[in-house]
Amino acid sequence: MNKAYISQVFQRQMEQMCNIKNLIFDNDAMGELPPLTRLLFAGLWTMVDDKGRMEDNPRKIKKVIMGYDDVSAGQVDEMLQSLHDRCFIMRYSVNGSNYIQVNNFNKYRNPQLYRSCSQIPAPELQ
Repeated sequence: MNKAYISQVFQRQMEQMCNIKNLIFDNDAMGELPPLTRLLFAGLWTMVDDKGRMEDNPRKIKKVIMGYDDVSAGQVDEMLQSLHDRCFIMRYSVNGSNYIQVNNFNKYRNPQLYRSCSQIPAPELQ
């Protein structure tokens, strides 16, 4: 019997999603957000690297997370800003490039999955 081929990217995405702790959804501030914004936040976990960072590209994020939904990249940008305003993510720039850091990433993630260093620079603490 042949095993189905699962790409490393897909396997990593599934591991990331399976290991978000349900505590984040028991947060009152998260509960006040619209359902699509909460879905977007959960979807970000499939896109971030092992440090909880990714490029801030609403168009790409829309395609990956909400490809079948009637949502524009502009609406995704607004949802990301809403998550930033409520401190679930941090949107930041380094050398002209825009990035996202999922705040408290290690708190809500299973610690046994640490793998590699991030290729994305960390936000500067203010």
